[in-house]
Amino acid sequence: MKSLKKYKITSILICAILHSFIYTSCIDRLDFIGTTEEGQLVIYGLLTDSGEKQIVTISRTSLLGLAPKGVPGAEVFLLTDSGEKIRYFDIGNGVYELINYKVNDGKRYSLEVIFENNTYRSSFESLPKATGEDNLSFTFKNEPFNNESPEPVFTVSTECTFPETPEPIFIRWLVEETYLWERIWLPCVGWCPPPPPNCFISDLIEPNRLNLFDGSNTGTRNTSLVLGKRQVDNSFISIFFVSVRQLSINREAFIYWEKIKIAVSNQGSLFDIPPAPVFGNIYNAANPNERVLGYFEVAKEKITRISTNRGDVPFFLNRPCEFIVGKPASEYTAECIECDERARGKKWTTIEPPWWNEN
Repeated sequence: MKSLKKYKITSILICAILHSFIYTSCIDRLDFIGTTEEGQLVIYGLLTDSGEKQIVTISRTSLLGLAPKGVPGAEVFLLTDSGEKIRYFDIGNGVYELINYKVNDGKRYSLEVIFENNTYRSSFESLPKATGEDNLSFTFKNEPFNNESPEPVFTVSTECTFPETPEPIFIRWLVEETYLWERIWLPCVGWCPPPPPNCFISDLIEPNRLNLFDGSNTGTRNTSLVLGKRQVDNSFISIFFVSVRQLSINREAFIYWEKIKIAVSNQGSLFDIPPAPVFGNIYNAANPNERVLGYFEVAKEKITRISTNRGDVPFFLNRPCEFIVGKPASEYTAECIECDERARGKKWTTIEPPWWNEN
């Protein structure tokens, strides 16, 4: 049962992180009340100063540790301490989106969700003032990762420097990969269509790894940290970008993520604290006894990128989609023809990201 409880927490965490690409105000201790129940509401929102889409996800927990199910049909609003109320748009599957909203340093923000005659709110949070400066690097080497024996592994790390500020800095990092996948242009007779556009495929690297820095208990202004690892495969055949989202968060949000990290890392020994739901800053305004999972956090964001290509990889990479004269179209695998087949559920587009050639 302990491994099942652990998986339930992990699935909720991964779901929230993936949607942020991609959770009552009292969070000074971890409430252990047993296993996550089926149908518990999970509300997660991330508001940043990046100027990009702001996302809120609403879901309900499922049995057997399965990923939460998206909840559409809610009314979702961003509230400010000056009385503004801005609506998020329901784009389906429990995802709500706010576009072109400029976060103001001088305001405090809260989330309001109206669903099934209940009103859920978060505590107000303000935008932190400072971020660190990431200096990214990567390595390729043989080491144990998913297996006990060594295997080719790609690792991205940071040397992060923080400014001198009167207020402590709390940091959380998210790491996303985006790689180029070239599709086959099949031979044809007569009029031929233009070559198909390439695929740009994105995913989080180790979404269940929580990279945190607490600047309140140390005088150091820098830290060295491994941000993520993944197996080396043919995703590295062409250009491979890593985008590191550094989120400067408030103390309360840091405490929440630190408790999540403890719960997810728990291995279930006799002397460990048992895994259990971690409650954040969202509550039912009319029924404070309802246990609501998730968090609404306001973060100052900085994105740093690093890229690699085939010439950096010291391992053999299989090329499944090389064009061979005379080879029938039926003998090429589906991933050589369609982006969706290659992506296998990951995000993809045929539009080159605006930052693609910045390095």
